[in-house]
Amino acid sequence: MEDLVAYADIIGTVAGILVLSSFIPQLIKAYKTKKMSDVSIHLMSLIATGMFLWVIYGFIRSDPVIIGTNATGFALNITLLVMKLRYDKLQSTTVKTS
Repeated sequence: MEDLVAYADIIGTVAGILVLSSFIPQLIKAYKTKKMSDVSIHLMSLIATGMFLWVIYGFIRSDPVIIGTNATGFALNITLLVMKLRYDKLQSTTVKTS
């Protein structure tokens, strides 16, 4: 049974790394282009809320894989949200002054 738990932790860690790595291309693209108009703020808000709730769940279950993965995902998602708000504001002021 302990082997099964160890495998579950490995699977959870690999799954977390794969999911978290999906944020990296969007972060890089947003940073380079300074544009995020096609990214939904509602989607990112829902994902951030869900990840925050998963962190709480992970603490209740004392599961470091759930906590670590979702806390990191939450931080990445908040970073994207901040970039979206900043870049959308930058875009709107650029359009007004043009």
